[in-house]
Amino acid sequence: MESQAIKGVDQLRAQWYWKSNSDSWPTNGNEEWTKYADIESAIIEEAFNQKNKTKLAELDNYSINLTDCIQISKSDPNEQRQIKRVLTSKNESQGLREERFFLPPALSKTFNDDNGLAANNFLSPWREDKELSDAEIVEHAANGIIIEGKQLVDGHSWDEGEMSSGDMEHPGDR
Repeated sequence: MESQAIKGVDQLRAQWYWKSNSDSWPTNGNEEWTKYADIESAIIEEAFNQKNKTKLAELDNYSINLTDCIQISKSDPNEQRQIKRVLTSKNESQGLREERFFLPPALSKTFNDDNGLAANNFLSPWREDKELSDAEIVEHAANGIIIEGKQLVDGHSWDEGEMSSGDMEHPGDR
C-alpha cells in the first residue's frame, strides 16, 4: 500500500514545447521555448506513445515530426522549428494555464454580414415548425458547430467525438 502512495506521488506527465526564438535555429545565445496548449500537447503525446513508425502528429496549423523533433508549418513547409518533450511531476506546481487568460483571437471572417438578421429569420419559423426537445435542439446546434468548425481551416476535430457522443449535459436535462 505504501508503494502505491509513493507511485502516485512520482507520476510524471509530458509537456511539449516549441522553440520560439525569432531565429528558430540559433547556434548560440539563449533559447526560448514556448509550451504547446494542453490539448496540443495531449495530441503530440498520443502520437509519441503510439507504436507506429511514422511518429507524426497533426495540429491545426502544424505537422509534428516526432522522429526529427520538429514542427512544420502546413502553410509553408520551409517554416520549421525544433520541439522538445519535458517530463514533470504531476504534483509539481504547474501554475495557471496561460491560454485561459488570453482573449480568443477574433474571427478573420464571418459567414455573412447581416448581423444575425438571417439567423432570426431562419430560427423563428424553424422553431415553430419543429417539435423538438431542448436536448434535441442542443444536439442539432452541436452538429452545426462541428460542420462550421470543419469549414474553418483552423478547426480541429480532436474533441469532435466528445461533442457529438450524446454524453453532453443538455440544459433541458437539469
